[in-house]
This record gives sequence, structure tokens and C-alpha cells, in this order.
Amino acid sequence: MRPDEMEALFKVHRDAEARRDYDAVLETFAESPYLETVPLELRSEGHDAVHAAYVGYFTAFPDLAPDDQGAAFGEDVMVVWGHLAGTSGGEWLGVPPSGATFRVPFTNITTFVDGRMAGESIYFDLATLCEQASIPIDAVRAAAAVRRSQSYASGTRSSRSLLQ
Repeated sequence: MRPDEMEALFKVHRDAEARRDYDAVLETFAESPYLETVPLELRSEGHDAVHAAYVGYFTAFPDLAPDDQGAAFGEDVMVVWGHLAGTSGGEWLGVPPSGATFRVPFTNITTFVDGRMAGESIYFDLATLCEQASIPIDAVRAAAAVRRSQSYASGTRSSRSLLQ
């Protein structure tokens, strides 16, 4: 895909995220999408798991909002960076909310296939997010480890939800 095509589709995706329109978010993805939260080593694969992951993100952080500040393009890949801000307003991996806010730098790598998004990998500083949002990092890491082990035990890398 050309950079302008990737950028246009990514904008449609971001707009759908902002509206919390999960069906529209999923329409931007190819047939077998993935969503990867790198600091937690969690990856959702397939439409159902990716849908659940988005619901989990926006339940845990109802006002979650990326502030994209730059982008770079390669062959069928787009890298976006900026700041991610939100409020801990719901359970995250079973960890209770704190009501506190955070703003952390992030990098998002989106790959493309057949004119759609293949998936996203998001990178951010988990320790800083947890510190700012008053969320116990050890509890988040432990919950992510349990989620990974459940995922591997079931013979799949996908999970019901990354963040609920």
C-alpha cells in the first residue's frame, strides 16, 4: 500500500476508536487481525479476540485517547508515535481502577495486507503508566502472566480479552 492509503485507513480506524464504534474499528482490519500489547506480552488474534481487547481497553480506560504526533512509513507498515492519555476507570486485567490519570509516550506499529490493517503492536512504558494511574504494576504483570498461560494452555495465542 502507498503511504497515503495507509494513513487514510488508519485515520478511519482512529476515528472509529474515538467513537468507540467497535464494528467500524474491526472493518479496518483484514480477515485475521491481531492486536498486541507489547509491554504485557499479550496478543489477541482473530476478530472476536481483537473485539474483546478493544472493549477491554475502553472499559479499563473509558477516556483513552492517543495523541498521534508523527508517522513514518515502510512497505506495508506504518509507525505512529505520540502520547497516550486516559483515566483508570474500570478493571484492567481484573485489577481494580484507581480513578487516576496518565499520559505516556507510545509507539504503534501497524502492518497492512490486502488494503486493510493486518494488526497493531503498541509499545509504551508500563511502569510509568501504572505509576501515574496509581495502578499496582505487580498486579498488572501477574494478571498478564496468568492470561498468557491460559492462552498457551488452550493451544492458542489469542485471548478472550487482553484487558478485562
